[in-house]
Amino acid sequence: MLLICMLLATSCKKDAPDFPTGSSEAINGWIYDQMEQYYYWSSALPPAANYNHLPKDFFHSLLVKEDRFSNMMPSGKTDTYGTTLLNTFGFDFMQFKEENATVSLISHVVPGSAGDRLGLQRGDTLQHVNGQLPTENRLSSWLQQATQQTSILLTLANGKTYTLPAAYISQPVIYPSEMFMADRDNRVGYLFLSHFDFSGGYDLLKAIVKLQANGVQELILDLRYNSGGSVAFASFVALALADIQPSDVFVHYKGNGRLQDLQETFAQTLARQPDGYSFSASDVRQKGLGLQRLLVLGTGHTASASEMLINNLRPYIEVVHIGGSTYGKDMASTTLTTPASVVGTVPGWHIVPMIYKIYNAQGQGEYANGLQPQQKKVEHSVLPLYPFGDQHDALVAEALVHLGYRKAQIKSDIKPSINAPTEPQLLFQSAPYQAQPIEIQTIKK
Repeated sequence: MLLICMLLATSCKKDAPDFPTGSSEAINGWIYDQMEQYYYWSSALPPAANYNHLPKDFFHSLLVKEDRFSNMMPSGKTDTYGTTLLNTFGFDFMQFKEENATVSLISHVVPGSAGDRLGLQRGDTLQHVNGQLPTENRLSSWLQQATQQTSILLTLANGKTYTLPAAYISQPVIYPSEMFMADRDNRVGYLFLSHFDFSGGYDLLKAIVKLQANGVQELILDLRYNSGGSVAFASFVALALADIQPSDVFVHYKGNGRLQDLQETFAQTLARQPDGYSFSASDVRQKGLGLQRLLVLGTGHTASASEMLINNLRPYIEVVHIGGSTYGKDMASTTLTTPASVVGTVPGWHIVPMIYKIYNAQGQGEYANGLQPQQKKVEHSVLPLYPFGDQHDALVAEALVHLGYRKAQIKSDIKPSINAPTEPQLLFQSAPYQAQPIEIQTIKK
């Protein structure tokens, strides 16, 4: 009976209508075939699909409820991961309630941006943007309008004003910051990584030389706003910081059964680095810090490859996650493009289905709800906001307390939060970037 059913299914597949090239039905038939082959939840696809829909509607009708990330876009579109205040004007702010008042603080200034050059700093109190501040019920529409302007005028509570021109703001991968020493005997280093990209590879190696020269024994790795990026660079960071070997297993990718599961070492993942770079895994490891413990600052903006770094280092070293739950992107995707034989002369499409779940060497994964911190701490739980890397920043201070330094020693200068003892109610903070995809080439079984 099983054989008969399989033969009938094959017969039905062969007898499927031959739709005209370029028609929605032809494109939808191609979409269904790809999803059946590659989609992680392919077993949940409807057995009989109605192809009489617009392609984008058809694609989204195939997605399961728990799939937050699969996407479809015109083949000519370049995905810039969203337009935000940070990548348009080089700053971001938090807005929250102070009893019956609304308070807005600058939370992020990109090094080298116009605001940074003019003296705008994290922790500055924001009075107005273009003469007003958005109210809680219209933040989304205000943000969309603000990012479409050619310039923006910021007015601080101290009367200073800053006019910032719109531009594409490219963040440095490694933010400039000073290493610091918590006491005379134990040295603690700090690194802020905004995203994972090999343009920061040499800067990271230079920072490691400086950390080694200062005799750093512990490291705080700040990924609080890291939306991911290159998985190969995540391997590079791991080799540069942790006590691991290039031959150690970095990641397991597990698919729907039709795809070949993948297992890669740190060296194999690093080998995926883009053209123009030739970093050797053994060389990076030899120059690295070789730490057996890493304190990672992570929040709801920590996503994708940065979550992968946290989870996939845990089989080898102690990783202490401080902050909040991460974004929860525990999947890898692939990009499939409609062939000319399907679309003909009509515009084509990219489909980006989720195809793999991501696990570490011990089979630990399944963090769709985010990686949970061992030490919970909210960035704005104590105010004012201090610069990244400052010992009085709420997350950095919590990391130092975890290392055993006295709270009084670290927090003596910190002012109580504005609504003590209750944590301020956060109303708004735009994401620096959308979570960047972990892209994998497909391998059929």
